Amino acid sequence: DPTGSKRIAKIYEQFFLDIIEEAPNRKSAQDGSYLSIPACMRNELARPELLQTADLPFTQVQYRVCTDAQWTMHFDRFFPTSIETAKRQNFGRCTYYADYTALCSVITKKSLLRALRVLRVEFDKLAWVPFTQSDRMWTT
Repeated sequence: DPTGSKRIAKIYEQFFLDIIEEAPNRKSAQDGSYLSIPACMRNELARPELLQTADLPFTQVQYRVCTDAQWTMHFDRFFPTSIETAKRQNFGRCTYYADYTALCSVITKKSLLRALRVLRVEFDKLAWVPFTQSDRMWTT
């Protein structure tokens, strides 16, 4: 379905902007974000390529090399197979997540699984993603 494919592509494109928009800030708002990308350039640089390199766009960062199982866990948290009603920090403010859950509510399980396979192929091209927890996008 071309309309569904376009919708999935738009959700995935928005995913990168939302990850950058939700990146953690320092404890003091005056100190700003840990991102090394100037605020005026974030929309422009929030593309898959940003997450396809190990050159992390942060002034300080803690990272972990994931096992295949952990990588799958993160994918499943970003793109769950069922719509979750529990409060999840960051996700509620993400346009990609709202669009994704809206799509999940109107397509068949078979169509959702097909969409997830497409998303997973693209997700697996990334070098990094935020280290999610079950209730939040970024672990700080």
